[in-house]
Amino acid sequence: MSDKLLSVDEAKAFLDKNPSVQWIDLFLVDMNGIPRGKRLRRGDLLGVAESGIMLPASVFIMDPRGNCVEETGRLWETGDPDRPCRMLAGTLTSIPVNGNTHAQAVIALEGNDELDPRGVLARQVARFAKAGQTPVVAVELEFYVMRKGANGAFNLTPPDGLSDDPARPMTFQFEEMDMLQPFIDDIYRVCEAQGLPVDAVMQESGPGQFEINLKHRADPVAAALDGLLLKRAVKTAALAHDLNATFMAKPHHDWSGSGMHIHVSLIDKAGKNLFAGDPISPLFRNAIGGLKETMGDFMAIWAQSANAYRRYVPKSYVSMAPHWGFNNRTVALRIPGGNPKATRIEHRVAGADANPYLVVAAILAGMQHGITNKIDPGPAAEGNAEILQAAPLPTAWNNALDRFSASKVVSDAFGANFQDVYTRLKQTERSEFERVVTSLDHLWYAHVA
Repeated sequence: MSDKLLSVDEAKAFLDKNPSVQWIDLFLVDMNGIPRGKRLRRGDLLGVAESGIMLPASVFIMDPRGNCVEETGRLWETGDPDRPCRMLAGTLTSIPVNGNTHAQAVIALEGNDELDPRGVLARQVARFAKAGQTPVVAVELEFYVMRKGANGAFNLTPPDGLSDDPARPMTFQFEEMDMLQPFIDDIYRVCEAQGLPVDAVMQESGPGQFEINLKHRADPVAAALDGLLLKRAVKTAALAHDLNATFMAKPHHDWSGSGMHIHVSLIDKAGKNLFAGDPISPLFRNAIGGLKETMGDFMAIWAQSANAYRRYVPKSYVSMAPHWGFNNRTVALRIPGGNPKATRIEHRVAGADANPYLVVAAILAGMQHGITNKIDPGPAAEGNAEILQAAPLPTAWNNALDRFSASKVVSDAFGANFQDVYTRLKQTERSEFERVVTSLDHLWYAHVA
């Protein structure tokens, strides 16, 4: 992970190269994976590059609506102090849409904050580094693109020309990509300007649903940031084409959910893949064993919202039990086929709306737990893993949070304070969400009660 800060000279060179840029967004990422920050005028950039910028520590205890959650015990009790932040080198990039008037840079806190998701992931990476090992990570993200509603509101109408019939098979076809090619072109143009290692795009099974893959990096923090910046690039390109894009895990009950698949391998100092073997190494078996054993502990990380739990339904390629297997998409932990030198795990549990920093951190924590304790994963699943016996994952939000809050693995990996604050943050969000009476309540019950 690079913590090198952006210099005044780098900022000046950027301004000289991009005379049309008038505004620069500076942001970090909260526990929900939502960018939080400030927008600067062009003339203020050099001063911030030299001296930094202040943000309140409460950015890490906000719910998805931007409300500070006092139940975390980190608001009034602390006085909500400001924290100094600095721009990270290499992250100041243009956003080449709508006249190229905007740019962005990622900021990081000066010093450590136990609630910073980026720091949580960095600590997991450091645990492997002590053993001379480096995780290699790549992120895959699924998302929906929709027609923009009145006043920019989100709706469930696919763009013009795209069918909303869930029975119409579209997976791995090209028709919808052809119709939205200018939008897709802009996604890749933004990604290229920002140095994101984007790979293939494919049509998924939902109406207006796509998947974009990112190439692997031997830097898990950078790989997770790639996922966060890809989300922002997709949303930016969508707005430029009068569309909305969403990484919501389950935008419609009859449509496929959107997931975040994480590919992970482990290399030594010489670059040798420590997971490769015949067919896999003993070390890899232990890592899988740890991922299996801890998967339920981290369910509140894989599914971070009320909506995310709607994605866990049968026959949807979304696992509800911690099975593993070779080249099998019905399992939670899939070992893809192909070149043995690229032996890796594909973790298929998280929703697309989750925070990639925390998702990757939880995966690495599970791997470390298995390797340290030499946990055997048992036999690989064959065929349809959904019909095999296994302890189910806690796919109700309150159960997932209860398990997360009581887990020693979570406490050891993420820290007891992070564990406590995250649990309080999400329990409050859950309570608020469940308090609201919806139109479905009226439709189902008002006339029969």
